[in-house]
Amino acid sequence: MSGHSRKVQQQRGFTIMQMVVTIAIIAVVSTFGILGIKNARAEFIVQNSARVFATYIEKARADSIRRHALPGQESSVESLAAGSGTYAVTMDYGSGSVETRNFQFEPGVSFDTDTLKVTFDWRGRLKQPCEFTKACVFQVRSDYLRLNVPVDVSGSGDVTVGEQHFPDRLIEEIPITDVDDDVNHTDAAPTPTPTPEPNPTPAIEASPSPEENVDSTPTPTPTPTPTPTPTPTPTPSPSPGNGNGNGNDGNNGNGNGNPSASPSPSPNAQCASSISPSFIELSQSDTTRQTGSATFTMTSATGVRIISASQAGSGNSLIVALSLLRIDGNGSSVISVTSKNGAGNRGVFVVEVSASPACGSTQKLTVSVD
Repeated sequence: MSGHSRKVQQQRGFTIMQMVVTIAIIAVVSTFGILGIKNARAEFIVQNSARVFATYIEKARADSIRRHALPGQESSVESLAAGSGTYAVTMDYGSGSVETRNFQFEPGVSFDTDTLKVTFDWRGRLKQPCEFTKACVFQVRSDYLRLNVPVDVSGSGDVTVGEQHFPDRLIEEIPITDVDDDVNHTDAAPTPTPTPEPNPTPAIEASPSPEENVDSTPTPTPTPTPTPTPTPTPTPSPSPGNGNGNGNDGNNGNGNGNPSASPSPSPNAQCASSISPSFIELSQSDTTRQTGSATFTMTSATGVRIISASQAGSGNSLIVALSLLRIDGNGSSVISVTSKNGAGNRGVFVVEVSASPACGSTQKLTVSVD
C-alpha cells in the first residue's frame, strides 16, 4: 500500500490555472517587449531623418559659401506642406551648375510645420529671415510616436537638432542709415562750376515783299448750281380697330403682337465661407499670448452644416476648440487655438477649418508659436 502512495506522489504536475497564469504573464511581458522595440525603432527613424535633413541644410549652406554664390544662384532647402515627407535641396552637386533634387523621409516621418524655405547667401547667412519666427523652425514628425523633432536654422545660418535653438527674435533690429554718396561735402568747399557766357543772337533781316504782278489774269468766280428740293413722302393713316379695342397692329387686328421677353430667374447665391483674422501669433512663455482666436463665418448658407477644425498634417502641436460645432444657415463659429510647451511645438503651423456639407473652400488659419 505504501508503494502505491509513493508512485502517486511522483506523478504530480501543473494545474490548468497555473498554466493559464503562466501563459498570461508571458503574453504581457512579450507585448511590452514588442512595443518597446517598435517605439525604439520609430524613435531611431525620426531622429535619423531629422539629422539627415539637417545635414542637407548644412551642405546647402557650405555650397553657397564655397561658390561665393551670386544673387539668384544661392543654395536653398524647401519643405513641402504639412503632412508631406518630401523636401527639395537646390545646390551644386558637382556638375558646376545649380540644380534642384527632391529627397524623401523614411516611411512614417513627415513635416508638421507649414511650407518653409531657407536660402543662404555667399556668407552662409539666411538671405531672408523667416517672417514670423525670425529663426526658421522645421518640425520633423513621427506619425507612430506623434513626436516632433525640431530643426532650427538661425539668421546666421547655424543649424541645430533637438531642444537647442537660437532666439533670434530677442535680438533688436539695428537701424542702418542710408548713404546717398561717398563725397564729403563739409571739409572742403566745392569748386564752383563756371557759368558760360551767352552769345548774342544775330538779328534776322526781314524778307522783302514780292512785287505785285499787275499783268496777271484774274480768276473767274464760279456760278453755284441750285440744289433740287426732295419730294416729301406722305405718312400713312392708321387703320381703324375692329371695335374690340384692338387696333390693327400688323396681326390682323387680333392685338397679338410680339410678346415681351420673360425675365430670366436669378441664380441662387453660392454658399461661401471666410475666416478672420487669417493669422495669429502665440507664445509658449507669455501667458497673455498662449491662446488666440479667429472667427469662421458662412454666408448664403442653407441647412445644417457640421464645422470641423484641425491642424494640417494630423499634427498635435496645438489645442484647437470650436464654439459651435453645428450651424443652421448663416452663422459664425469662434476657433480657439492654444499653444503647448516643448521644443516640438515651436514654428508656423496651419489649422484647416471646413464645413460638411462643403461651404466654399477650406479656410486656413496660420498660427505662429515662439
